Parts: sequence; structure tokens; C-alpha cells
Amino acid sequence: MIFTAPHYYLGVIQLALVAAYVLIAVFVAGRNRVLDRAVIWLIGAYLLLYKTWEYGPFRTIPVDLSAISYFLFGIAAFVPFRPLKAAGSFSAMLSGSIYFVTMILYPEMHVENLLSNRWFLLTMAMVNHNLMFLGGMFMCAKYEFGRTDHVWMLGWIAFYLVYYQLVAVSYGVVEGVTAIVGILQGTLVAEVLGVPLTVAYFVLYYAVIILAFALILTVYILLNRAFARRRKRKKGSFLPPLTGVRPDSPFAA
Repeated sequence: MIFTAPHYYLGVIQLALVAAYVLIAVFVAGRNRVLDRAVIWLIGAYLLLYKTWEYGPFRTIPVDLSAISYFLFGIAAFVPFRPLKAAGSFSAMLSGSIYFVTMILYPEMHVENLLSNRWFLLTMAMVNHNLMFLGGMFMCAKYEFGRTDHVWMLGWIAFYLVYYQLVAVSYGVVEGVTAIVGILQGTLVAEVLGVPLTVAYFVLYYAVIILAFALILTVYILLNRAFARRRKRKKGSFLPPLTGVRPDSPFAA
């Protein structure tokens, strides 16, 4: 549990990183278009290259929301289509947030699930999740997403749940219990709290999960609007918008 497990220091490190992201959101993200774009492109290129190597042909099939989000964000970083960027940014921050919460509250799960080379894999998992969250935040700060873009966010999550059901449940591709599997099945929280898996538990659990998702989506939308208002108050930019493309166009870069 939080700050009591043998590897509690991993949760402390992650908590410190979350505090750093709050400062970056307030003082850095969305204030310089050149910097925003450089961060998005660098993180997107790194995640695409690293994850393409990791999930190469005939190696393994990505199942976790994080694993899919790496590719979605990487593609969205370079494709000038705003609805795709909305889905990529939200998925990146959602995946990162889930990782942060589980790492802070229950770091042992991340250690126990790694059978070999665990410190290398644990380090890379922490680095990649944090970079993805950071990239998603900069993308959220750079682009203003409207209601039609929000539909893409919900559509992406619906697509992932169908994908998860087919790949992880119907075909049993998943090996071991990862964070997203434990969350979707409800076993992770039950294990942490030490409660039995009863019908009443599952009803309450999924009601809380739905409310939590709605809260996260609302916070993301409000954050995106706050970034947009700050940009409008400060018109200066080192990089002019692409000619021939309206700023409100879904194909705006």
C-alpha cells in the first residue's frame, strides 16, 4: 500500500514527478509554439521507434491501454488532423494518470509482474509512461479541442474496450495481470483494499469507475480550455500558423 511497501520509494519518485508536471503545466506548456511542437515531435518519434522495436513482428501483441496509446500518440504527433490529436493527447494523459495512481498507491504490482530484467523494464516503463503523459500534456496545451473532437476521445476509448475484449478476454492473449487488466476486471482495487469479490462490490466498483472516468474527461476538457484561454491572452508566437489552413480547421498543424 502507499508508502509502506518495500518499494515505496518508487511511489515517492512518481509523486515528485507529478508535482513537476503541475509546475510545467503552469509555467511552460502552451507558452511557446516552437517548444510545444519540439516536445511533441521528439516524444512522438521516440515512442514510435522504441515501441515499434519492442512490439516488432512476431514478438508480442500490445494489450494495455498504455501500449496502444504509445502508437496513437506517436502517430498523432505527426499527422495534421486535430481530432486524432485530441484522441492521442487524451489517451496519453489517461494512460499516464492510471500508471501514476497505481505506482503511487501500489508500486509492488509493477515490480512483481516483471519476471526477468525487471529493473531495466521497470525503469523503461516509468520513463515511457512519464514521457507519454508529458507529450499528451503539451499536445493538450498546443491545440484547442471542440465538441466534435471530444467524440473522438470517447470513440477511441470505446474502440479500445472492444479491442481489449477481443484480444485479452476472448482470445486470452494477456499473460499475467497488468494494471489495466486488474482495473477493468476489478481485481486490483479489491486486492489493495482486501475486500471479497462480491456482486455488491462489482456494482459499486464499476459505478465509481464510470464516475472517475467522467471526472477525468471533464478535467481534461477544462484543462484544454484553460490552455486555450491563456494562448488567446498572449498572442505572441515564434512560429506563424501554416498558410492556407484556418486555425479552427481539423487539419491545422
